[in-house]
Amino acid sequence: MPRFDLQGNPVSPGVGIGCAWIPVEMGLYRIPERKLVSETSEAALERLMAAHKRAIQDLQKIQAATTQELGIQDAAIYGAQIAVLQDPDAHRNLERLVNEEKLQPESAIQALLDQFEGLFKDLEGGDRKNWVADLRDPWLGVIRELGAAEEDRVFEANGNGIVLIAEELTPSLVTRHHRHPLAGIICSRGGRFSHGAVLARSFGIPTVTGIEGVHTKAQPEEVCLVFGDEGRAVLGATPKQEKRATELAEERSKVHQALSGLAVEPGRTEDGTPVSLMVNIESPNDLKMLDPALSSGVGLFRTEFAYMERPAFPSVEEQAEIYESVLASFDGKPVVFRTLDIGGDKQLRYFGHPKESNPAMGWRGLRLSLEWQDLFLMQLSALVKARRKGDVRILLPMVTTVEELRRSKELLSQVVGKAEPPPIGVMVEVPAAAMALRDIAQEADFISVGTNDLAQYLFAVDRDNPWVADLYQPYHPAHLRVLRYIARTCNALGRPVSVCGEMAGQLPGALFLVGAGFGTLSIAPPFVAEVKAVLQRVSADSLRQLANRAAACHTSNDALALLQVEADRLWAEVVQGTISNRP
Repeated sequence: MPRFDLQGNPVSPGVGIGCAWIPVEMGLYRIPERKLVSETSEAALERLMAAHKRAIQDLQKIQAATTQELGIQDAAIYGAQIAVLQDPDAHRNLERLVNEEKLQPESAIQALLDQFEGLFKDLEGGDRKNWVADLRDPWLGVIRELGAAEEDRVFEANGNGIVLIAEELTPSLVTRHHRHPLAGIICSRGGRFSHGAVLARSFGIPTVTGIEGVHTKAQPEEVCLVFGDEGRAVLGATPKQEKRATELAEERSKVHQALSGLAVEPGRTEDGTPVSLMVNIESPNDLKMLDPALSSGVGLFRTEFAYMERPAFPSVEEQAEIYESVLASFDGKPVVFRTLDIGGDKQLRYFGHPKESNPAMGWRGLRLSLEWQDLFLMQLSALVKARRKGDVRILLPMVTTVEELRRSKELLSQVVGKAEPPPIGVMVEVPAAAMALRDIAQEADFISVGTNDLAQYLFAVDRDNPWVADLYQPYHPAHLRVLRYIARTCNALGRPVSVCGEMAGQLPGALFLVGAGFGTLSIAPPFVAEVKAVLQRVSADSLRQLANRAAACHTSNDALALLQVEADRLWAEVVQGTISNRP
């Protein structure tokens, strides 16, 4: 019998098998008091001091980069944080906690932070919070470095079979796989349509959420199973369970490999109507996990992750090098680079984003770029420089008005001078932009629809908020009708239009979108072969009828059920055909 066989919520499909890795999530919960067991005090202190040194070096890099980009005044905060880490009293306290009380380094730092909290217990309101934060944040960087070193050790000991277990599914948690591949993810919290969930599916990581306290139930490095399709997680799996899960994973892999071998041909429907299938990627690291030959190019490169992975703002040269590496891999195929889209749950730790009561509807995307034009001009310069390696196209996120597009084009013209500018497009994800589409489309070179945020703003729902997540309904007829209107408007104007939102990579969503008039879909790499195979088994006319029927439904459940039945039928045909053709 396993220690725990738990039912949660399905988030990302697939079967994951690996050893549990439970990272310390700073700020989400207190680090429990853990004593040294096999490690000596001397070794623990040595590990602590090494992490402390790396944390200071990291802050020094951020300080230098911030000074160069924003000035000495904005960089002063990092000098203060370095001084906090160099406090001799804090060092003496940590040595005592490790040597005398035999606490693990992470627990010793937590005890130190508790002491800081006690120092200001008599203060009230913002003053207390600010002082505690000023003392706490630098030490959280040391905890982060301790965790990174331990993470390396676990992955080296267990190879690629690692299941990450945490309290909340966040984008930063998912992108840890850039450091080490993940076999699966299990979390207590995180909606199916949250940003973290979107990334998990994009990377093809089997993921389950909704298992209360899973990060406290799991034991480090025990065998865990993740069944992403059914939302089930097994902690402390038996050898028999592990063997069965391995067989399921291998069977799934064989079907996917067979489809990938057939997916080199361009996308089309059964009657030959072309459908261009492109991919969404976050980093050049993604290139290791995809075959560029299977797609028509990159429909969405999320440039913000190149910023999030670094300790400071990347220079023009560093950005250009990243962009060029992607262009080179796709050998002349178009690559759509979305400009910096931070804000909300995508934060840069070296950028002081203001506190907002409603960040989902606040200062993010293009709004930030047009305010901090120096950063925007640097990115545009890098993109223009990268054109020497391929077909660069620029996509503006979070556009609300045509004036924002015009201002962006003016800034781009400053960069290119008299040269021909690269195509510049608009991401339609704000209802106002959808309603003003005729005006915007006439001044944009192309349109790309972000269904994730469009649905969020259409229903006035923060999809990362569990209290209202049920109202986030991408298959609601109201959303389907808006999408159909966008496709029809762009087609009438002769303006290229695509969908880069997550719906495009879901079989029900892909069937609707092609039927609604979208000739280009940009999806997560793991799903390209599946979507191609399904589209090849249905005619364009059948899809048009299906899309119209779905848009005519009255509820989200009715529309999704209609689309899902057809998707399941076609997928069953694909799997049966694949098995029948297997040698």
